[in-house]
Amino acid sequence: MQEILKQLDYQPARLSDDELQNPENLITEFFDNTPIHECRDLVWELFKGWTYHTAEYDSNQTTNMLLFYTQLIGFLNASFVHIEKERLESIN
Repeated sequence: MQEILKQLDYQPARLSDDELQNPENLITEFFDNTPIHECRDLVWELFKGWTYHTAEYDSNQTTNMLLFYTQLIGFLNASFVHIEKERLESIN
């Protein structure tokens, strides 16, 4: 855990002690408050807004942002599947 905290502390994490010990609770709460289809829609709107309001066209920056968008959607989907699997296992 110390190595994880060292990496996490490199940038401000803003996670409480409970969230550090039980990150799955934070992920569960996230999806309880924002359904997965809304998450994808909101991330798409953020990406569109960034693209629309970027004054200078930089193909490298745009490519990096599109990759980040794609990976973030993948992360959201994988996190959602993980939490839903945990919920099903806790019921059974």
